[in-house]
Amino acid sequence: MERLHPFLERSSRLLYAASAVCLLAIVVLLMARILSRNLGLGVGGVQILAQLLEIWLTFLVVGSLAYAHDHIEIEYLSDRLPERWRPIHELAVTLVSLFAAVLILAGSLLAMSSFRNSTAPTIDIPIPLYYLAPVVGLGFLVVVYLDRIHENVAEVLR
Repeated sequence: MERLHPFLERSSRLLYAASAVCLLAIVVLLMARILSRNLGLGVGGVQILAQLLEIWLTFLVVGSLAYAHDHIEIEYLSDRLPERWRPIHELAVTLVSLFAAVLILAGSLLAMSSFRNSTAPTIDIPIPLYYLAPVVGLGFLVVVYLDRIHENVAEVLR
């Protein structure tokens, strides 16, 4: 699994860069929406496009945060476990998290299939584009979790 780390590192940087672009685009779109409203320009669909980018921003960051171990975590229990139990605890938490990620990923794929011919109002953004964000972000997260499980199992077996 060591061969996977350069891929994970590059992918994580790429996802962070894409999320930064999303954040910048959201700011620009919201400024355009405010200007449009105040100047009476009537530019439509700006809010919907900003919402699409917000969804992408969320899911692009989630896998990268997990890869860097920067996700939100409650450590009250894990800090009080004996040292030898911590890898087992992390393995259990990662397995539960993997199950949840796969469930959401499967739901997103199902939604993409169900809404494959639908579009958002006003600017006709294909609805599957909304569900592609969790597929990309959680797809990366699943790979990170599988790598973490491999590392935890190796540590437990030592």
